[in-house]
Amino acid sequence: MSRYNPYHKTARLLEAVELWVQQCMLSSSSVLAPETQIWTSKNLSQLEIHYVQNLDAGEGNFLEKLKGQLRESSTDSIKLMAEIMWLLMLFPSNIGAKQKRHNVQEIWSWSGDKLADSNSMLSDEIFEGIGSAGMGFNNHRWRELVFVISAFSTWKQLSHQEQVRVLSDGWLFAQWLEDQPGARQRQLTHILPHLLFPDTFERISSSGDKVKILSALYNGNPRSWKNENQSTVDRALLELRKQLEDESGGAIDFYSDGIKPRWAAEPTPKSQEGEEQKAMVFADAMSNFLDAYGSARGGPYTTVGRVAETMNALREWLKNCEPVAARETVSVKISVGQGNWTRTPWIALLDERVTTSTQRGFYIVLLVADDLSVTYLTLNQGMNELVTRLGQREATEEMLRFAEVSRTKVASLLGKDFKLDSSIDLQSQTSASSNYEAGTIAEKAYHTGSFPKDEEIIGDLELLLSAYELLIEEDKHEPNATGVQNEPFGISDALEDLFLQRGDVEEMLEIWRDKKNLIIQGAPGVGKSYISKRLAYCLIGEKAPERVRMVQFHQSYSYEDFVRGYRPNEGGNFSLQDGIFYEFCLKAANDPDRDYVLIIDEINRGNLSKIMGELMLLVEADKREKAENPKKEWVVRLAYSHPDEEDFWVPDNLYILGMMNTADRSLSLVDYALRRRFAFKDLSPQFASQGFKENLRAKNVPLELIEKIRSKMGELNAAIKADQVNLGPGFCIGHSFFVPQSAMTEALSWYKRVVQTEIYPLLREYWFDEPMKAEQWRDKLLAD
Repeated sequence: MSRYNPYHKTARLLEAVELWVQQCMLSSSSVLAPETQIWTSKNLSQLEIHYVQNLDAGEGNFLEKLKGQLRESSTDSIKLMAEIMWLLMLFPSNIGAKQKRHNVQEIWSWSGDKLADSNSMLSDEIFEGIGSAGMGFNNHRWRELVFVISAFSTWKQLSHQEQVRVLSDGWLFAQWLEDQPGARQRQLTHILPHLLFPDTFERISSSGDKVKILSALYNGNPRSWKNENQSTVDRALLELRKQLEDESGGAIDFYSDGIKPRWAAEPTPKSQEGEEQKAMVFADAMSNFLDAYGSARGGPYTTVGRVAETMNALREWLKNCEPVAARETVSVKISVGQGNWTRTPWIALLDERVTTSTQRGFYIVLLVADDLSVTYLTLNQGMNELVTRLGQREATEEMLRFAEVSRTKVASLLGKDFKLDSSIDLQSQTSASSNYEAGTIAEKAYHTGSFPKDEEIIGDLELLLSAYELLIEEDKHEPNATGVQNEPFGISDALEDLFLQRGDVEEMLEIWRDKKNLIIQGAPGVGKSYISKRLAYCLIGEKAPERVRMVQFHQSYSYEDFVRGYRPNEGGNFSLQDGIFYEFCLKAANDPDRDYVLIIDEINRGNLSKIMGELMLLVEADKREKAENPKKEWVVRLAYSHPDEEDFWVPDNLYILGMMNTADRSLSLVDYALRRRFAFKDLSPQFASQGFKENLRAKNVPLELIEKIRSKMGELNAAIKADQVNLGPGFCIGHSFFVPQSAMTEALSWYKRVVQTEIYPLLREYWFDEPMKAEQWRDKLLAD
């Protein structure tokens, strides 16, 4: 049985886990102080706010930073964090009992209470440990904490009957754990099943070791285990254990001296170099690169020395391997950062027919997770240019759409060797990593320490490059840069996402078409940014992001940025460069049969007269020139222009949509000259709309809570309107604060979090000279 452990006495430890299950998982008590109720949704929610949403990547050791993060947490939530740390400390045997005890006692002491050394749950027997969790478990302890808090917040939403059912079967519990967000690459998804069901799950905390064991000892295809789900791997290990125990006539341990050498063989000595060693060239090149990068990134950034040597060796291997060498248009690029170490090193194969940069297009790329535990071979997409053009949300939507369409085209080529999804986990919170994850079309994982032999990686590269070529050929015949036909988009499509009435949208579009220039204005949270893209698509009649451009004004934004001016070039000198507005006008003028939209966010944050310059006149509706047949009656000479250049004009198929925040005290009034050239439309909070109610119902928000939000926010906005001295209608709080992105599992905690971390800080800004008033409204919103 898998609880057999020849190296550690675990009976007392496993008894403590059984007690923890009864008192904490199936009830709310503390295992360290049973009279205290700490395993509650309320306390988990506080840890979500003060720890998960307040991660500290700065200097200092783990406990010092954790203390600062929990500074405003309640006594019970601090004790809960100490108990979660107790849970994390049970498995690893590479951390001493004294250190484990110190960690738990230190965190508990921040609550104002103390845990005695004599506490039975802090004994050396309980902190004996089960097996080494590796240095990664300690280095990435914060990730495991985030996972526990998130997973058990969901657990506490289950009914008691459902909790009992899941805990009645180890496979049910393991599947539930594996289904939680962020489970992939978390060692706790291996550790907790063993702690709770030690007769079923192995004392193996690493997916890499599990794969190695099955690849070496199981009577199956070694290649099949690397991409199998965890449940399949664990069932195979159980089957393998029974087989080995039958052969040996007794209990076995996969880490014993008699078994470990069979699956964790040492590297071939140099004296035995031969065909087998030559077959591991890619594995050696990749391992050496990761070792060099992992050692170097703790110090100053550099691409010389061993890092450069290993990068070059890996690049040469890829360039010379048959699938890449046979394709003249494919180049290899490697990056460990630019001036600073990246959290996600990458090795890209770029086909010049579609892209020469990872910032745009689509390409093949090896992506290394932050903890260096896994490298993904992916067919992926560039994000930077999409974000610049569309904004983060729309760019992500576009990538997900392109990935979905692409998978249908390459599925037959990639078959079961690759996963056709975007489930990679790069273990990093950077925007670049999130974009890589969202942009993944197909992927295959290689675990560090068990990289494939050349035969396998060459086969994988050939498959992926063939799929890449197929998409490139398809892309040649598509009308836009994403390779996807634009979808028709009308008012009905927009209304599916908006809480406005059809008449309101029709009125805005009618005014906009007539005036050419429209500003939608309103208080924070009324959905100005959300509405802007949908209005643009409605105007042009289809979801065509390549014909919609967004720019955000700010106090330093200038005519040189917007229209044209002298700016630094790549060589460090100054040259005359076109701005966003100039380029977009040319694009619209060269495509007279289709409409274009320029969206200007925070339009009143910049100095409009300075930014627009002599174009103030030309943006008027009756001063526009026909794009298909310009008479050039209304033209101007730009402040910066070439001697032989024609005068500039604004085409009539370019529409401008501005957004303006009416509640920002730091913003200047709109220039009257510009105000005359724009139509204005006010947006108001939509708490009372049926669409708002239906949206929350669809996100699993209880009807009682929905009515509470509508009622209390209605009262608050009425008070804000009535305060004509300090505030007024332009300061009302919008509904977007209470529109969740996904289905709710703990709606009440979500509501309280929004009030505490978003609404209350805004109220303090509103009533900065009456702080008690802000506090009173916060308490009123939080009251039952």
